[in-house]
Amino acid sequence: MEGKHILVTGASRGLGRSIARKMHEASARISITARNLGELESLKNELGDRVEIYGADLNDKTQRKNMLRYFREKSGPVFGLVNNAGAGWYRPFDAFSEEEDEFMVNLNLTSLIALTREVLPDMKAAQNGSILNVASDLARRPMPNMAVYTATKHALAGFSQSLARELKSFNIKVQMILPGMIDTDFGDGSAGNNAPPNVLDPNDVADVVVFMMNRPSYLLMDEVHIHPINQDF
Repeated sequence: MEGKHILVTGASRGLGRSIARKMHEASARISITARNLGELESLKNELGDRVEIYGADLNDKTQRKNMLRYFREKSGPVFGLVNNAGAGWYRPFDAFSEEEDEFMVNLNLTSLIALTREVLPDMKAAQNGSILNVASDLARRPMPNMAVYTATKHALAGFSQSLARELKSFNIKVQMILPGMIDTDFGDGSAGNNAPPNVLDPNDVADVVVFMMNRPSYLLMDEVHIHPINQDF
């Protein structure tokens, strides 16, 4: 990963923050984005050099495009994209509002597809690149009370698998990680309320993400499942 430009979305907290740290440890040049600019600034101050930040709402087309333009100007073409940003809550389907449903679909899927499209020209020109989509074990094992979130992850799995086959002739890898429960603030949870072996440590998941993106260019890990050993899966 040394010197390569890696863009990580949803990097202000949780898994995204851990991925940013681990990418930086691997000597990558990282660009990190999220809506919470203050948290991004905190992480930049912690890590020091080789870090660019931009506060953006990925559901806003203009903000998303301005963010990508800024990162390209600062660090050049994007070699690796980690689509980590996402949202979801554990509630009965009819307890969600239409606006909440739209927010999840747009963030977990629509904006992810758009950002992926926007980085592809540089990757195709270089005949090299790596896209890693953070999905969920719910993409393969649905559960009640997360219907719309689960639908977005099923769709993401289909998108990833199809695009991996489409882009392999350009030497662009599309990979997907499907983690189980992680000790983060995701949804209505709070980091630190649980610990391995009941949930995954986000740093351990981030290690797997870096490992997947740091394989030889011919080696494609198209779908990787990881769970805490105490989780029913």
